[in-house]
Amino acid sequence: MAPANGAVLQKVVPVATCIALVLLSMGSPAMADIQDDCRATCRPLCDGFSSDVCNAVIGIAPTILNNLNFFFTTCKVRVSGLCTPVCVNVCSLNTLSPGAPTPAPASTAAPPPCKP
Repeated sequence: MAPANGAVLQKVVPVATCIALVLLSMGSPAMADIQDDCRATCRPLCDGFSSDVCNAVIGIAPTILNNLNFFFTTCKVRVSGLCTPVCVNVCSLNTLSPGAPTPAPASTAAPPPCKP
């Protein structure tokens, strides 16, 4: 029985190794590229948004908040910290990313027949 088990292992191990390599090679690098691109896009957007929000909050109570030297910086960091993950998550879904592929329009013609 040993030769039969050895023969099975000789066939199973290379197949399992190939499957593992294929599965390990999928996903991560492409996702990393998309997230890096999204971070580069989202950073200036969220910085501008957080500045606008913090200036609006200061505009509500300028006499109090202008006397707090730390308020604008703290506000900007907090708002940007909330904005960035949301922006990156939405962008990495390819709904906001620059150069995201657009789906091809649906055609009404039948596909060509398969060649034998």
